[in-house]
Amino acid sequence: MEVYEGNNWTDVNIAGTIEDVSCQQAQQKTVASQNTIAALLHHLYYWNGIMMQRANGENPSIPAANGFDVDELKNENDWNDLKEKTHQSFIELANAVTNFPEEKLNETSPTGRSSYYKNFQGIVEHAHYHLGQMVMIKRLLT
Repeated sequence: MEVYEGNNWTDVNIAGTIEDVSCQQAQQKTVASQNTIAALLHHLYYWNGIMMQRANGENPSIPAANGFDVDELKNENDWNDLKEKTHQSFIELANAVTNFPEEKLNETSPTGRSSYYKNFQGIVEHAHYHLGQMVMIKRLLT
Protein backbone atom coordinates (compact mmCIF):
# COMPACT_ATOMS: atom_id res chain seq x y z
CA MET A 1 0.00 0.00 0.00
CA GLU A 2 2.79 2.42 0.83
CA VAL A 3 4.14 2.35 -2.72
CA TYR A 4 0.72 3.59 -3.82
CA GLU A 5 -0.28 5.92 -0.99
CA GLY A 6 3.06 7.02 0.45
CA ASN A 7 5.23 6.68 3.53
CA ASN A 8 7.58 4.22 1.82
CA TRP A 9 11.36 4.19 1.71
CA THR A 10 11.56 5.89 -1.70
CA ASP A 11 9.84 9.10 -0.58
CA VAL A 12 7.65 9.04 -3.71
CA ASN A 13 4.43 7.18 -4.37
CA ILE A 14 2.10 6.38 -7.22
CA ALA A 15 -0.85 8.48 -6.04
CA GLY A 16 1.32 11.56 -5.57
CA THR A 17 3.06 11.03 -8.89
CA ILE A 18 -0.12 10.75 -10.95
CA GLU A 19 -2.41 13.15 -9.06
CA ASP A 20 -1.74 16.08 -11.39
CA VAL A 21 -1.23 14.06 -14.59
CA SER A 22 -3.98 14.73 -17.14
CA CYS A 23 -5.67 12.11 -19.26
CA GLN A 24 -3.75 13.39 -22.29
CA GLN A 25 -0.41 13.25 -20.47
CA ALA A 26 -1.18 9.76 -19.15
CA GLN A 27 -1.39 8.49 -22.73
CA GLN A 28 1.56 10.40 -24.16
CA LYS A 29 4.67 8.46 -25.19
CA THR A 30 8.13 9.87 -24.64
CA VAL A 31 11.62 9.08 -25.86
CA ALA A 32 12.27 7.44 -22.48
CA SER A 33 9.80 4.59 -22.85
CA GLN A 34 7.51 2.78 -25.23
CA ASN A 35 5.01 2.75 -22.38
CA THR A 36 2.78 5.51 -21.17
CA ILE A 37 1.88 6.31 -17.59
CA ALA A 38 -1.58 4.88 -18.27
CA ALA A 39 -0.11 1.64 -19.65
CA LEU A 40 2.19 1.30 -16.64
CA LEU A 41 -0.70 1.88 -14.24
CA HIS A 42 -2.84 -0.69 -16.05
CA HIS A 43 0.08 -3.13 -15.98
CA LEU A 44 0.33 -2.75 -12.20
CA TYR A 45 -3.43 -3.27 -11.84
CA TYR A 46 -3.17 -6.38 -13.99
CA TRP A 47 -0.26 -7.85 -12.02
CA ASN A 48 -1.86 -7.12 -8.66
CA GLY A 49 -4.73 -9.32 -9.89
CA ILE A 50 -2.30 -12.05 -10.94
CA MET A 51 -0.71 -12.00 -7.48
CA MET A 52 -4.11 -12.25 -5.80
CA GLN A 53 -4.89 -15.29 -7.94
CA ARG A 54 -1.56 -16.86 -7.02
CA ALA A 55 -2.25 -16.17 -3.34
CA ASN A 56 -5.44 -18.20 -3.83
CA GLY A 57 -3.47 -21.12 -5.26
CA GLU A 58 -4.16 -20.39 -8.93
CA ASN A 59 -1.61 -20.13 -11.73
CA PRO A 60 -3.19 -17.96 -14.44
CA SER A 61 -1.64 -17.81 -17.87
CA ILE A 62 -0.05 -14.52 -18.84
CA PRO A 63 -0.93 -13.30 -22.35
CA ALA A 64 1.66 -11.61 -24.54
CA ALA A 65 0.26 -8.15 -23.76
CA ASN A 66 1.30 -8.72 -20.12
CA GLY A 67 -1.19 -6.15 -18.86
CA PHE A 68 0.15 -3.29 -20.97
CA ASP A 69 -2.97 -3.40 -23.16
CA VAL A 70 -4.75 -0.43 -21.64
CA ASP A 71 -7.84 0.76 -23.48
CA GLU A 72 -7.76 4.25 -24.91
CA LEU A 73 -8.79 6.77 -22.29
CA LYS A 74 -11.41 8.98 -23.91
CA ASN A 75 -11.66 11.56 -21.13
CA GLU A 76 -10.70 12.44 -17.57
CA ASN A 77 -13.43 10.14 -16.23
CA ASP A 78 -11.76 7.16 -17.93
CA TRP A 79 -8.41 8.23 -16.46
CA ASN A 80 -9.92 8.65 -12.99
CA ASP A 81 -11.53 5.20 -13.30
CA LEU A 82 -8.16 3.63 -14.15
CA LYS A 83 -6.52 5.37 -11.20
CA GLU A 84 -9.29 4.25 -8.84
CA LYS A 85 -9.37 0.62 -9.96
CA THR A 86 -5.58 0.46 -9.65
CA HIS A 87 -5.74 1.95 -6.16
CA GLN A 88 -8.39 -0.61 -5.22
CA SER A 89 -6.18 -3.40 -6.57
CA PHE A 90 -3.40 -2.28 -4.23
CA ILE A 91 -5.81 -2.30 -1.28
CA GLU A 92 -7.07 -5.77 -2.20
CA LEU A 93 -3.56 -7.14 -2.68
CA ALA A 94 -2.41 -5.69 0.64
CA ASN A 95 -5.36 -7.41 2.31
CA ALA A 96 -4.57 -10.70 0.56
CA VAL A 97 -0.94 -10.55 1.72
CA THR A 98 -1.92 -9.54 5.26
CA ASN A 99 -4.37 -12.42 5.50
CA PHE A 100 -2.10 -14.99 3.86
CA PRO A 101 -1.24 -17.82 6.27
CA GLU A 102 2.26 -17.23 7.59
CA GLU A 103 3.00 -20.94 7.66
CA LYS A 104 2.54 -21.08 3.87
CA LEU A 105 4.93 -18.23 2.99
CA ASN A 106 7.87 -20.53 2.25
CA GLU A 107 5.80 -23.00 0.22
CA THR A 108 6.26 -23.04 -3.53
CA SER A 109 3.71 -20.83 -5.25
CA PRO A 110 1.52 -22.16 -8.09
CA THR A 111 4.15 -21.06 -10.61
CA GLY A 112 6.40 -23.83 -9.31
CA ARG A 113 9.40 -21.49 -9.46
CA SER A 114 9.48 -19.61 -6.18
CA SER A 115 7.83 -19.27 -2.80
CA TYR A 116 4.77 -17.23 -2.00
CA TYR A 117 7.06 -14.96 0.00
CA LYS A 118 9.24 -14.25 -3.05
CA ASN A 119 6.14 -13.59 -5.14
CA PHE A 120 4.87 -11.08 -2.58
CA GLN A 121 8.28 -9.44 -2.26
CA GLY A 122 8.60 -9.36 -6.04
CA ILE A 123 5.29 -7.59 -6.58
CA VAL A 124 6.41 -4.81 -4.21
CA GLU A 125 9.70 -4.45 -6.08
CA HIS A 126 7.76 -4.52 -9.36
CA ALA A 127 5.56 -1.63 -8.26
CA HIS A 128 8.56 0.45 -7.19
CA TYR A 129 10.30 -0.24 -10.51
CA HIS A 130 7.32 1.00 -12.51
CA LEU A 131 6.83 3.94 -10.13
CA GLY A 132 10.34 5.02 -11.09
CA GLN A 133 9.39 4.83 -14.76
CA MET A 134 6.28 6.94 -14.13
CA VAL A 135 8.34 9.56 -12.31
CA MET A 136 10.78 9.80 -15.22
CA ILE A 137 8.04 9.92 -17.87
CA LYS A 138 6.21 12.63 -15.92
CA ARG A 139 9.39 14.71 -15.72
CA LEU A 140 9.75 14.51 -19.48
CA LEU A 141 6.12 15.52 -19.98
CA THR A 142 6.22 18.54 -17.70
